[in-house]
Amino acid sequence: MKQEEITKIVNKVYPLICADYNSTALVDFHYNIYERLSGEKGMTGEVCAHAEYDWSTNKIYIYTSRMKCKEDIIRSLIHECVHSNQNKWLFDCYYDEGNTYETHPYEIEAREAEENWEQYLFTN
Repeated sequence: MKQEEITKIVNKVYPLICADYNSTALVDFHYNIYERLSGEKGMTGEVCAHAEYDWSTNKIYIYTSRMKCKEDIIRSLIHECVHSNQNKWLFDCYYDEGNTYETHPYEIEAREAEENWEQYLFTN
C-alpha cells in the first residue's frame, strides 16, 4: 500500500481505536524499523515488525513496508494501543523472565485485542 492510502485509513480509524482502547499515543510512519533507527533511507534487515510502541515518546511507529491491506493497519494500531496502556517495567520483566513473543502475557493480550479489527472496517 502507498503511504497516502495508509495515512488515510489511519486518520479514519485511529481516533475510534484510541477512544476504545483509552490511548493517547501519536502515530508516526516509517518504511521499516531499520530506516527509523538508522536514519538512513534504504536500510533493510532480516526481520521487520508491522508496528512498534515506544513508551519513552508515547508514539506508535507504523512500518509502511509491512502494511499490505486495511486489516494489517487496523490490527497494528489496536495491538500497539494495548501496549500503550501496559506497564513498561512489567513488559520488560516478562521478557527478562524468559517469555517469548508467543508466551509473553502482554503480547497475548495485544494479539487477542487485534481480533476486534473488523469492527473498524466500515468506519466512514
